[in-house]
Amino acid sequence: MLEALKKTLWRSCRYGDIVNNYASHLHCRINKLYSSPLSPPTLLLLALMLAGCAEGSAIVTGKTRPAIQDYKTVSLYTDMPEGAIQIAIVKASSDAGLTQQGSLDFAVEELKKQAAKVGANAVVLTSRGTSTKTYGVPVYGGGTIISSSESEIIQGVAVWINR
Repeated sequence: MLEALKKTLWRSCRYGDIVNNYASHLHCRINKLYSSPLSPPTLLLLALMLAGCAEGSAIVTGKTRPAIQDYKTVSLYTDMPEGAIQIAIVKASSDAGLTQQGSLDFAVEELKKQAAKVGANAVVLTSRGTSTKTYGVPVYGGGTIISSSESEIIQGVAVWINR
């Protein structure tokens, strides 16, 4: 993509800039780069919006067990199973998905990771919510790009179930 951008910028400057003065041509290329819709600040904003992240935490409330290596084996429940032993309260949030469901999937994955770290083999879901963040990024030459993202937040009780 970078090579294609360079070729486009090279062709968009006037031929006289190339022939008469390399420095003038370089200045033209830099101005085109910063004034194009794909300027570095715009690319940075786009990367941040697409990258997103999932984050989580755990508050230990019981006795921890050895960590579970494969967090994907952690089960989800909506009601406390009979004989479950409470280990921790876990919470996760994500705005990494392109859709609300995608963000929820990332948050669930992070919730399972947090539970696995404290040795839980299941999580009983206790709450779900959303949070909206709005931010602005200044654009070279004036103006601001304003964007917002919505995070999915889930919380649960990490438990051990004898199976």
